[in-house]
Parts: sequence; structure tokens; C-alpha cells
Amino acid sequence: MALLAMLAVVVMGVAYTLASRLNAASRFIAVDREYNGKVLNQAKQALIGYVAQEAAKAGENNPGRLPCPEAGAFFGDPAQEGIAAGNCTLPAVGRLPWRTLGLDKLVDANTEPLWYVVSSGWALSNSTVPPLQTLINSDSPGQIIVDGATNAAVALIIAPGPAVGAQACGGSPAWVQSRPAAGPPDLRNYVECTNATSPADATFVTSSPGNTFNDQVLRVTTDDVLPALEAAIADRARREIVPALTTAKFVLDSNSPRRWVASSTNPPIYPYAAPFADPATSQYRGQLGTYQGLLPVNQAQSFVAYQATPADAVETLGNGYIMSQTCSWDTADAYQCRGSYHEDDVDPTLPMRIQMTATFTNVAMGLRSLQTANLQVQAANDSTTDPWIDLTPSYRAEMNANGSVTIRFWATLPNIDVMGWETWADFRIRIDRAVIGDHCLLSTTTSCPGPSTTWFARNEWYRNFYYAVAQNNTANVLPAVGGCTLANCLQFVDPALTNDRNIRLLLVLMGRKLDTQTRPSSLLTNYLEYENANGNTTYEQRPMRMSKVAMSPSSVPAYTFYAPWNDRVILVDWLPAAPPSFPLAVQLP
Repeated sequence: MALLAMLAVVVMGVAYTLASRLNAASRFIAVDREYNGKVLNQAKQALIGYVAQEAAKAGENNPGRLPCPEAGAFFGDPAQEGIAAGNCTLPAVGRLPWRTLGLDKLVDANTEPLWYVVSSGWALSNSTVPPLQTLINSDSPGQIIVDGATNAAVALIIAPGPAVGAQACGGSPAWVQSRPAAGPPDLRNYVECTNATSPADATFVTSSPGNTFNDQVLRVTTDDVLPALEAAIADRARREIVPALTTAKFVLDSNSPRRWVASSTNPPIYPYAAPFADPATSQYRGQLGTYQGLLPVNQAQSFVAYQATPADAVETLGNGYIMSQTCSWDTADAYQCRGSYHEDDVDPTLPMRIQMTATFTNVAMGLRSLQTANLQVQAANDSTTDPWIDLTPSYRAEMNANGSVTIRFWATLPNIDVMGWETWADFRIRIDRAVIGDHCLLSTTTSCPGPSTTWFARNEWYRNFYYAVAQNNTANVLPAVGGCTLANCLQFVDPALTNDRNIRLLLVLMGRKLDTQTRPSSLLTNYLEYENANGNTTYEQRPMRMSKVAMSPSSVPAYTFYAPWNDRVILVDWLPAAPPSFPLAVQLP
């Protein structure tokens, strides 16, 4: 019995010692994970800040792009380690580019530098297959699979922990980790199991059975990145897209019919909106009588057309005459008349003017520009050997109430006597449908004047913008001069700032999908929030609204707050500011 009692004491002592050590080890592990969590989160916040800072820069044509991992050649080089590679094969796995992110060198509790995974579609690819650059907007998914969930992250940050002696995660042969001091690092020496697939794929895990996995993984999701990115895009839209969009207006004079001219004091005419539909499948074609919807960013080449075959050329000054001409389609888009003209029989010195007229449909249904290089007039001596002389045509572009444009263009033909020709000569006059061209905002390669705008079309950010124009600032008002007034302009309400009823044109950045929304969808409520989605002409900037009982100067404003909310209203064009109908000097918290 004494021996049994002694044995019991020994067993209890060993159990106590073992439990104490296990508790201590547990506390140590908890401390390690807590430390790693802080370091991982620091790296995550720096990554989000990097995205926002780069996206806000003028000239950045890939706003939203993540950096590639550290270039493999910089491993072990104190002067260059932590610098991101210029491009990478996606998805990419490598060490965190801490220097590119503006960080000190971050290490985990085992003093190992952090590792980093970047999703396909979110960094500059080194692929030779187009598209070579990223295409990022509010609806771009993260393409990393985490613990079986698809589109779970745009990036991962990993604390690799100590080297594992043998990986028993189904790999064959088993990989024994080592941590060499030089040479490009092999990911299998730092991360384990599914995370260690080489070459890298898009599938990762945060845990794995057994004792051969010690990666601590932090996700960076679209919900993490997009709020900061959208704030930067809204700012760039104000600085770069708004000035460009104001040049998409049709400036018309006061004549009848009204002419599309370079400048005028008359109110501008803006294109009709495209009816709202699923942005992923819409053709973005403006529609007569539609004033709110998607941006009309359709290509003129596939939408603008001849209303009818152009009429034959005519002489418009009453001097001389066209002897003969043959008119036909030179190409599917170009119409040409070719013939001979005769000098005036009474006074050969009098000038002759030749003119052609064509009407094009659907001009006011998109963002357009006049490409007058596609108007051509030529003349030549009645000889097969003399060269054609290029003449500089004049033109008028007259806008019609149905959104079509009639183009008349002409040129004064060379005086036959002055040229030393006989009594008649040849002419050619030609018009190409491309005279109605695309506005520069539609180009992925050629920027509008001023800061670069190619990022807007190339990354298809137009899919995330709602477009609203005052009815009286569209072709609907023609032939009147038109222009909205305080009674029928769009209204912009921001209770903390102003209440303007004088907006001609505005955009709304339809932010990322909220938890209450479903996309893709043709319902506006799945893209805009609350009053911005009701089809009225009043738009709100903040998720709040002043109560109607608080409209008198003596009353205390009352607000109703709406959430969730991520709309960003961007004003494009407005009348001279009018005083608000009630005081709005209340400073909101």
C-alpha cells in the first residue's frame, strides 16, 4: 500500500508537470498567433493603402492593381529585398514586397519574413497572351479559392512559421523544408500542404489536419480593397472624367436648324442615357426619351448609320454647272459622287461650289465627336494624267429632335481659267460614316486632352457609373434652345453641405455589391441605394435625409440615416448656383 501511495504521488507529480508545460506551450502558441495576427494585419492595411494611393495617381492606367510579390532575384540582397517584381505569372506566390508597400521588414514570431499571394486579374501579368494588363472595377472578383470557397480573396498574407521537418499532406515524395540564405526562394520551403503547390495555383487553405502545417493565413477580400479603391476612382472621375465628359456635349447655335458648333452661350445638349439593364450584357445604346440609366458608351461604328442614301452632289452658288456625275457606295460606309463641272458660260471668273448632304441616325444616343477628315472634296483637270487636288471642305452639322445629325459639306472648286484648264474639269466628293466618330472617353489607347483617361474604358469602369441628364438638356427640346431651369433640372441633396436644384448632368458611382443586393441583375436597386434608385430626378450623396418637419429656419433639422450605402454622386454640369430653400449650416457629426 505504501508503494502504491508513492506511485500515486509520482504519477500526480508527472501529470502536474506535463499539464503545466502543455499550458505554458499553449500560452506560447497563443502569444505567437497574437503577434503574427498584428503583423499580418499591419501588412494588410499597408496593402489596401497602396492600392488606394496608386489608384488615385494621375496616369495610373491600372487603378486597383496589387503589387506582385518580391522579385525572386532580390532574395538575400539587403539593398533590393522587399521590392515587388514588375510583373508576375498569376496567381503568384512569393515574399511580401514590404519595401514597395512602404513598410519596415515585417517578420513573424519565428523571425521569418511574411509571404504573399496575389490573385489572377489583380496584378500586372507577364503572360504573352492578351490582355496583358489587369481589368479591375467594382465587380471584379478575387479569384483565390480559400478552404473550398471560390472567389474568396484578392490576396493572402501568410506568416510561414518555423520550417517543418516533413510534409505529410499527401505529397509524394514528402518535402523536407529548409531555409537557404541565398538564391530565389522555393515556396515549398515556407508554406505547407495545399499552399505549397508548385507551380502555384489558386487553391489555398487556412488549416490542415496533422502536425505538418503551421501557416497562419490572413485574407484580403474585395470588401477590404474596394471601399478605398472606389474613393480613389470617384476622386479621379471628378478630376479627369468630368472635364472629358463635358466635351461630349453638343454645343448648338441659335439658328434653325440648330448647328453643332465649337462654342456657344446656349445651354448644352447631352446624349440620351442608355436604359438601365444588366451592365454585364447591356449594349450601352442611348435611347430617345431616356434621361437616366447607363452611360451611352456604344461604338458609333456599330450604331450610327445613314438615314438614307445621300443625295447627288449639287452646285450651290448658281455659277457654272455639273455636266455629269456618277454616285455610288465606294465602300459599305463611304458614298462618293464623281463627275465633271463646267465654268460659267457668261462669266468664267465666277466661283463654283459643290456640296453633298447626308443624315446620320443615333448620333445623340452616344458619346460622339466629329471627325471631319472623313469629308473629302477633290478636283482635277480633264486629263487622266494630272493629279487630283485636295480641297479643304467647309461643313455644317445640324442636330435634329430625333437625335440624328444632318451634315452638309462643300468646297469651292478651282477656277478653270485661273488653273489654265479648258472649259471643264473633274471633281470627286466623298463622305464616310466615320465622320461621326467615338468620343475620346471610349478609347482604351488614346486619351482625352489633359490627364490620361484610358483607364476608364480599358478597365470598363463605365459599367459602374449611373448617368442622369436633365430632360431639357437633351435633343428632346429641339428646335428650341432649351436648357433646364430650377423647376426641371436634376436635384442634388447633401444635407451636410448644400441642396442644389440646378444640375444638368451627374454621375453616380454604383459601388461594390452590398449584402442586400444581387448581381448580375437588371434591377437598379441592386446597384443604387434608396432614393437614388427610385427613378426620380433627386439624388443624394449621403445615407441620410432631412425630415419634412425640419424645413423652417427655426426648427432643428431631423435626419433619417440609411444603411448600407456606398453610392458616390459626382456632379458634371450645373447652372450658376442658386440659394437653397432652407438653411443647411448644421454641422453633422
